[in-house]
Amino acid sequence: MRISTTRWISVLATGGVALLMLILVIGILGQGASRMAPPVPSATPSPADPPVALVDGQPIGRNFWAEAVLLDWAMSRLAGVPAPSPEETLDRLINEVLVLRAAPPQPAPIRDEVEAQIEALEQAWGVSDEQVVTTLGQVGLGRDSLERAVARFLVVQRAQTALEAQGVSIPEWLTRERSRARVVIYREQMRVSFQFPAPAVTPTPEVVQAPDFTLERAGGGALTLSDLMRQGPVVLVFFQRCG
Repeated sequence: MRISTTRWISVLATGGVALLMLILVIGILGQGASRMAPPVPSATPSPADPPVALVDGQPIGRNFWAEAVLLDWAMSRLAGVPAPSPEETLDRLINEVLVLRAAPPQPAPIRDEVEAQIEALEQAWGVSDEQVVTTLGQVGLGRDSLERAVARFLVVQRAQTALEAQGVSIPEWLTRERSRARVVIYREQMRVSFQFPAPAVTPTPEVVQAPDFTLERAGGGALTLSDLMRQGPVVLVFFQRCG
C-alpha cells in the first residue's frame, strides 16, 4: 500500500478522509491547556518558539506544530471530516522528519505545482478559493499557510516515492525507524488550548399543523382532512387556478 494516500490526497481518489499530509499516523499521548495566539512558524525553534519534540536531536518547533494543527482543522472542516487531534498532527510531523532525512534531497515544488494541488483539493471538496480563505481566517491563518503546507507535502511525497523506488516498504520501514529513533516529546509545550469555531447549526424547520377543513369533491361528496389523517400521512398539493 502506498502511504502517499494522505488524508488530503486520498479524498481525490477515494472520497475518504481528507487532511493534508496526514501520512503514516501512529497515535501518541498528550493533552492541552493554556491559550496561545495564532502561531508564526519559524525554521529554527527559539526560546520564543521552543520545540515540542526532538527526533534524534532535530527539533519540531511549537509554532510549526500549532500551525499544522490549525491547518488540519480548517482543511477537515472544508472536507467534511473529523479533524485529527493535536497529538496525531505531531505524530505525522515526526514521521515526515524520518521520511525526509532518509530520502535523497528533493527539489522544492514550483508555484504552479502548489496551485494545481490546491485547485485539485478545492474541486474534490466542492469549495471555492474564497471559502478556503474564509475557513483559514477563522483560526487566524492565511492562504500562505496552506501554500507552505502543500509545498511541504509535495516534497514529502517525492521523498516517499524515492524510498519506494529503492524497494522500501514504507509501513514496515517506518515501524522500524520509529523503534530506532530517539523521539523526545515535550508535553509541557503542548499544553495549548486551540480555539476552534463551533460548527454551524442548521436551523430546524418549524412544523406547522394544517387546520382541519372539509372540501367538496369534484365528483360529488366531501372530504375532511382529519378523516384522511386517521388513515395515515396526508400530502397537500396546491395548484394555481388558471383563467
